[in-house]
Amino acid sequence: MNTRKIKAIVVDDENRIRRGIERLILSCGEEFEIVGSYNSGTKLINEYEKENICFDLLITDIKMPGMNGLELIKEMRNRASFEAVVISGFNDFHYLQTAIRERALDYMVKPLIRDEFREQLGKIKDRILENWANEKKVEIIDTQLRHVKQTQMLSELIRGNEIDLAELEWTKDFPKGIYYLLHISIDFNQMRDLYALQSGELEKRLQDVLKGFNEATKNLSWIWKGDEASFWILIHNKEADQLQEILAAERLQSAIKAGTNLTSTIALSRSFYDVAVIPALRDRLSALLQFRLIYGGNQIYTLSLVENILKERGKIKESKELEITITRMVESLDPLKREELFHHLNHYLTELKKLPSPRDIEKSIQVLAIQTINRLLTKSVAKDELHLIQEALKLTRKSLNFIELKVNLTTWMHKVLKIFEEKNIHESINPIDTAKTWITENLGNNITIDKIAKIIHMNPTYFCEYFKNQTGETVLDFVTKARIEKSKDLLLSTDLKIYDISQLVGYTDTKYFSKLFRKHFGEVPSKYKEKANMNLK
Repeated sequence: MNTRKIKAIVVDDENRIRRGIERLILSCGEEFEIVGSYNSGTKLINEYEKENICFDLLITDIKMPGMNGLELIKEMRNRASFEAVVISGFNDFHYLQTAIRERALDYMVKPLIRDEFREQLGKIKDRILENWANEKKVEIIDTQLRHVKQTQMLSELIRGNEIDLAELEWTKDFPKGIYYLLHISIDFNQMRDLYALQSGELEKRLQDVLKGFNEATKNLSWIWKGDEASFWILIHNKEADQLQEILAAERLQSAIKAGTNLTSTIALSRSFYDVAVIPALRDRLSALLQFRLIYGGNQIYTLSLVENILKERGKIKESKELEITITRMVESLDPLKREELFHHLNHYLTELKKLPSPRDIEKSIQVLAIQTINRLLTKSVAKDELHLIQEALKLTRKSLNFIELKVNLTTWMHKVLKIFEEKNIHESINPIDTAKTWITENLGNNITIDKIAKIIHMNPTYFCEYFKNQTGETVLDFVTKARIEKSKDLLLSTDLKIYDISQLVGYTDTKYFSKLFRKHFGEVPSKYKEKANMNLK
């Protein structure tokens, strides 16, 4: 049922007649409401300029002191879209012709007859409702087209490699709020229903699940195909409720099972607020999916779940000597004791060689990796070192003999050690200042969230939220502002061409650069420079 009311404005210089028209309008049904009543066209225009009144119907007298009704309609047409009715005590064909030219919906003659007025207002109501219905159809089509375009951009975002923040301005068109990213992958240890995957039936089934879920929760979502029988889903939520997203993931898993008899594994991100961080989240979720190789498929992996698994798996018992040595190695990492660490590593390798089977060796390295990374996770806000566990687990498979395994494991430990050393160095440095300095020194280079986050050793998602909370602006806004400010300085202090300046501040598309420049300074670069030079004369 349509609860939207038709908003009417009445303009007549005779107070008694104007109030009578208002009563007639309200007597025509609850669909109408009066949002303005004025004794002159000038007052309506002045009020509209102040308040920007929203209205659908203007009923005005023709003959009024100063501005007449037809002039008023013409002036208001330049400001708003509405239907118009003119009323006059002069039954003059000339006025009628003029009113029609000004697109007045109807022409009424005083004195107004109640039944005729209601009949005419009924026709007006039908016309307005029809226009609303057409506007709604256009709005729906526009929304659908925008959603399709956004989905295409998201798909390219997932596939792309280091994407400069200048290429992510379109992410600002997404609604503000809380987001979750899901990566769904069909488990590979089963016979795949290739027909369902290739024909798009599975994607359609997932879309149906999301549609029902969104209608129930008032969420928004975007879904697109990934690589190797996988899908990506972006969900916009009103609340940071991961339990709700886990429920959605469970429903998606059930839909896949029901449609193909296949199981799937889903990696679910933590909440985030900026769609621009998706390239960084892509790699994190892909890393989370890899945990099914160790802990099995047909599950939903979240970062919190993996952290708990790591803690539990770290409690696996090895031989007493290996257990003690692993503990001492981990304790040598924080606080950092380099010589002690490698002393314990050499002893560990000696004990490791004594194990009876490759499976036992692999198991021990798994415990070492889990405890090492778990120590790193408790020390830092960064969460992107999880891939080091995967690297450690592959060491036994890629090493041809124990000597090679020893070298590879030592190299792996050097990587871990480097991360701890870098974190110790940066602990006392303000990460926001470091990030801003790096950005301003690299405006002409490729700048990504991932790159900035690695410089300050933060998780990209956390860094974006931390930056916004500390500075009041997003990373993307800061980078854009810094680049445009730098371009202004180059524009006013050099004779470089616009194209060259655009390149120097990181924009390969000169037209796009000019558009951003105009958005910030009100003029395109060439016009801005021309005015600045004139002011100096």
